[in-house]
Amino acid sequence: MAVPYFIPVATPLRRAGALFGATAALLGLLVAGARPWYSTWGASAEEQRARPEVAVSRGLQLQEVRTVPVQAPAEQVFPWLAQLGQDRAGFYSYDLLENLVGCRMPRIERLDPSLQHWSIGDRLWMYPQDELGGAGYARLVEYRPGSALVFETRAPGAGADAPASGLWSLEVRATGPGSSRLIASSFGSSPTSLLGAVFNRAVFEPMHFAMERRMLKGIAGLAEGAPISAASDAVMLGLWALTLTVFITSALLVLLGWRWRLRLLTLVLVGLAFQVLTLEQPSLWIGVPLVAGLLLLLAWAPRRASGDQLRQLAPVI
Repeated sequence: MAVPYFIPVATPLRRAGALFGATAALLGLLVAGARPWYSTWGASAEEQRARPEVAVSRGLQLQEVRTVPVQAPAEQVFPWLAQLGQDRAGFYSYDLLENLVGCRMPRIERLDPSLQHWSIGDRLWMYPQDELGGAGYARLVEYRPGSALVFETRAPGAGADAPASGLWSLEVRATGPGSSRLIASSFGSSPTSLLGAVFNRAVFEPMHFAMERRMLKGIAGLAEGAPISAASDAVMLGLWALTLTVFITSALLVLLGWRWRLRLLTLVLVGLAFQVLTLEQPSLWIGVPLVAGLLLLLAWAPRRASGDQLRQLAPVI
C-alpha cells in the first residue's frame, strides 16, 4: 500500500478572501490612482479655478472639470451644445447604453435652430418626461448665450420634489479665431453619508466620466465635421460588455477553485483593462486586440497537470 500523500487544498474561504483582496485592490487603484486624473481630465489650472456666479453665490465647491480642445470657433461649437437634451438632439454620448436604462435618447447629428432656444428655468431632460416620476431633468439657472449653460442638479435617485444639491456647467471658450475649448464642470457639497461617498467614488463618478467624456468628444467631432460613428460606439460598448463578462466569469471560476490562481490573475488583468477601456476609451485598434487577448487567457488551459489538479487527487493511496 502506498503511503498517503496529502497536499493542502485551498479552501473556499481562502479563495473568497483572495478574490475580495484583488477586487479591493482594483477599486483602490480606481479611487486613488485614476480618480485624480479623470476628475480634472484635460483641464488647465485656470479652468480648475473658474466658478460660475451661481456656484459662488451658493457656496458650492468644484468636484469635477473636464475639457477638450476643439478645432472650430466657439460660435460654431455652441449651437451643438445648445441642442443637448432628451427632448432635443440627445447628449452625443453612448445612446445605446442610455437607451438600455430607458432614456429613449435621440441621435440627431445636424444643427436645428428650433432646438437651441433656452431661458432661465427651462429643463434639461435626461429621461423622458413620463419616466422616473418626472424627476429626470436639471433646471437652467445661469445662461450666457453663445457661451455657457449652467444647470442645477439633484442627487442620483432623488425625487422630482427634492431640493437641488449641485450644479452642472457647460461652457465654450474661444482660444483663437478658429479654435475653442469645451468645458464641463460639476459643483456640489460632500455626501452626507459614508455609503453615499462610496457609491459616488466607486460607481457614479467613473460612470459619469465615461459618458461625459464621450459627450465632449462627440460635440467636438460634430463641430469639426468629423462625427464619431454609431458603429464605433457599438463596438466600444461591446468591448466593455465582453470585458465585464470575462471579469464575472473569472470571479466565479476563482470561487469554484478551477485553476483559481490563473483565474485570479485573469480577473486582475481584466479589471485593469476595463478601467482603461471605460476611462481612457482608446482607439478600437488598441481595444479589440486587448479584449481578444483577455478572452484567450480565459480560455487557455495548460496541458500538463496543474497544482490544483494534483491537490484534487490527494490523498493518493
